[in-house]
Amino acid sequence: MNNKTATSARSREIERDARAWSTYSGMKYTRALRLMEHPLAQGILGERICARDMIRVLTQHRMLSEPVEDFDSDGQELETDERVTHLGDSGLYAAEKRALPVTTEDDYLALVLTAEVLRMFTQTAEPQSDAYSYNLKHTAEEFLGEHLGDFSYVANGQAILAAAALGIPVAESSPGEFSLNANFGLVPAQVEYARRMRRTSGSSRDNVRAHHHRPPGYLYLQDALQRYRDAGEAPGRWDGIDVHAEPLTSPFHEWLVAQADPAGARGAQDSRERLAGDYAAGVRDGDHGVARQPEEMLAILYGVGADDDFFDAARSAIIDWAKTSPLSNGIRTELSESSRSDHGGWGAGGGDTERYAFRCPCGAGTIVEEHDNVPGFREHDVWIRCDVCRDEWEFVPGLSVSGWRIQPIQAVAV
Repeated sequence: MNNKTATSARSREIERDARAWSTYSGMKYTRALRLMEHPLAQGILGERICARDMIRVLTQHRMLSEPVEDFDSDGQELETDERVTHLGDSGLYAAEKRALPVTTEDDYLALVLTAEVLRMFTQTAEPQSDAYSYNLKHTAEEFLGEHLGDFSYVANGQAILAAAALGIPVAESSPGEFSLNANFGLVPAQVEYARRMRRTSGSSRDNVRAHHHRPPGYLYLQDALQRYRDAGEAPGRWDGIDVHAEPLTSPFHEWLVAQADPAGARGAQDSRERLAGDYAAGVRDGDHGVARQPEEMLAILYGVGADDDFFDAARSAIIDWAKTSPLSNGIRTELSESSRSDHGGWGAGGGDTERYAFRCPCGAGTIVEEHDNVPGFREHDVWIRCDVCRDEWEFVPGLSVSGWRIQPIQAVAV
């Protein structure tokens, strides 16, 4: 399809949407046409959302509608093929009290933008009780309100309609009780991450460490709305790739969590079982991320304020991993001391000397990394200052001095 044909086809779709929305909302056609052409309504995290689909789902989606009943000549109720929506402003079964708001441009844009927020998340096959409409309505309000203040209110019914129009699985939160709320088929851990991020601001967001649960489209949508707000830049279409995605697993992660008690028992305070179980729970609950390398386990423990027993168990696990796993690419140990001193130089200008001391695997000595950053006398070196560890460990070849890793010395077969 050439550009002219593509443009014409798109224009026809927008015109059809404009006519349908004009009829449905009572809005003048020319106004509805401008609305369908609005930069924020062209699709950000996916294809442009069709207004006719929004209208159609109100009476075709079984969760959002009910059959229209008629009576035969004997006064018996008859079920017809016609359906009517019961979705209202406040949610399911609320249409009689207050209809969905559709009469203004902001009503439509709030609906479309709420759909974009819901498109951030990964869908699940079935609705989830931890991904319910009233929670996500607030998440959409807080997300949109921060970046586009005019859309800081989203109705519960709008969130439900947006989900249904996107094809997200939807179910009543309390079946048989005519609840206003609905559950959506979205990954609960991602929903909780978005809730945490939206309920905090500024530097407080640094306390949210569950970035491995971040919805894939979160950063792109945030950036697109900020650029539109600040520079009037029309959002481009996301390619579906989150280049900043945090890992959900790693070889060390899989090795460690496999050692948790399968029955859920925590084990003794300084046991591997307790370390593995609590670490796995922290990843699952979003208290911290995945340890991509074994030494990141220690940084995680520092971040959560763990007891000394956990550090001892972690150090033991890290050394065990390096000695037993064929997937190990070496380990780095903990920094215990660092210093920097200025040097006047040797006639070619001044510089400095950096010195770092790291704990050795046995804990009795150190690994020393030193950098002489003096013009005409630049040297960089790293060595093991421990008689025991020097006989058992070696540096992984091919790495820079500052990027060193150590591995067990392999016994040479005779």
